Amino acid sequence: MAKSTPTKTKAEKEESEGPSSKDILSSFMTEHKDDHFNDVVPLHKVISTGSLLLDQHVKIRSGGVVRLSGLGAELGKTSESLVLLSNYMSVMPKSKGIYFKAEGRLSDEMKIRSGMKFVENPAEWEYGTTFVFCGNKFEVVAQLIENLLKDMHDKGEHLGIIIDSLDGLILRADADKDVWGGKESPKVAGVPLLTKLLFRRIALPVTHYDALMMITSQYSAPISLDPYAPAAPRQISGGGGSSAMHQSDYVFELGQRYMGDYILEKPDEKPDVKSNQIVGVWATYHIKKSGTDSSGIKIKIPIKKGRVGSAIWVEKEVVDMILMFNLAKRSGAWFTFEEAFVNEAKEAGVTLKEKVQGLNGLYAYVESEKPVFDWLLTKFKGLLSISQTD
Repeated sequence: MAKSTPTKTKAEKEESEGPSSKDILSSFMTEHKDDHFNDVVPLHKVISTGSLLLDQHVKIRSGGVVRLSGLGAELGKTSESLVLLSNYMSVMPKSKGIYFKAEGRLSDEMKIRSGMKFVENPAEWEYGTTFVFCGNKFEVVAQLIENLLKDMHDKGEHLGIIIDSLDGLILRADADKDVWGGKESPKVAGVPLLTKLLFRRIALPVTHYDALMMITSQYSAPISLDPYAPAAPRQISGGGGSSAMHQSDYVFELGQRYMGDYILEKPDEKPDVKSNQIVGVWATYHIKKSGTDSSGIKIKIPIKKGRVGSAIWVEKEVVDMILMFNLAKRSGAWFTFEEAFVNEAKEAGVTLKEKVQGLNGLYAYVESEKPVFDWLLTKFKGLLSISQTD
């Protein structure tokens, strides 16, 4: 009768077969802990764009890159980047902002309108403030970003970054060349080449250190030596090469503005400096790339003139939704809230006026009554499934 072979225990099997693949991987990652980010778990906090309409379609998070381009000047690229930075600092603990002033276009008026505190002395760079770095040499900007990301993460701090604009950066070698004398020429595609190098070095730190990076870019037309050659598809009109496009989580292209985009005191009449002033403008956001399925969508967002803080007229968005959901009806010059809506607000501890005179009066009422606005904003975020906490 054959003798039975004793069954090996699990521990004996593992010992005889050597270390498992899990053990090898674990040992390798421990040995190379400085070469990966697996141990750094980002929060990925949701950052509002400042617009109820836009937040309905996008979900920008910390650890992301947002690129803003435009088909012209004064379309709101810088303003939107400042709104995102302000909202980032309001959400992220121990956070600061840095604004790379590569074009010299950050005016005192824009600083005031943003409602943010800007400093140019490193000693004054406290949490909730934005340091303005006045320089446009690409290598210097890239090195500073890389150094700050690691150092601030080690201290439990968070960094919001604006490069305004990518097209305003110049290579140090090109800055030293005598291009005016015709002796030397700037390096062809120098900035796109270094943009690729920059993202290779900071893409993972931005993501895992919960930073937020905003990049603005100007309009640029493609150059073609052969006018009959088929044009390569371009996702956006700005410069910076394909790396800036591919590394961005969201890409917004702001469209040109026309007469029909003005928001007037009297919507049905022509604008007039005295009798019918322009109180705002509709800004067109074309979502060119998104982390959701919203790519290709165009959204018009109301911007209110002369406002300190975010210029996005979110109160108007709220009022327009009140009317869209038939929560208030118009009778002559008066708007009357639905009885059930008034009762719902009362149950939440908010008192709504039953009647408000005129559309502009309705805007003014929602803007001036903060408890009313806050309740309405929360309600519509719920209806639109907009979460700022997950």
